[in-house]
Amino acid sequence: MAEKPMQALIDNARSGQLSMSFNDNIYVNAEEFVYIDRDCEAMKTKIQQLQAVAEGISGRETWGLGESAEWIRSAKILVGTFRTKAKGADNGNDVFAILEQHYAIIDSIQQLHKEIAQRYLQADTDFAARYNELMATLPQGFQGKK
Repeated sequence: MAEKPMQALIDNARSGQLSMSFNDNIYVNAEEFVYIDRDCEAMKTKIQQLQAVAEGISGRETWGLGESAEWIRSAKILVGTFRTKAKGADNGNDVFAILEQHYAIIDSIQQLHKEIAQRYLQADTDFAARYNELMATLPQGFQGKK
């Protein structure tokens, strides 16, 4: 299996080796970390829904394009193209596979931010209190996997 996108950054954050430089106009707040987590989770859910649509398209039996008639060869070719572009292209250039790549990127962004937030939780009690308060009050369905 290929390494996850941003795995090196995630590993650096986990080990405390990731550093950032901020100027006076930038500050870190718990809200941004909670909202990034929430939004990443919502996006991952949406990607899974879209993948289910792609699977439905690839597995659809009847298209009504004349694919069952032997003499309409182009209909069979067209249906095959639709199915393969939805899911199952040999070169990975199908909707399902591309969405899987997007899912992996968003999951990496979420994981990176969780690792950074964990560092702040350990070092800043005000940040930790606000972060935990926000995570506890997020509506169900938006809380990220722990």
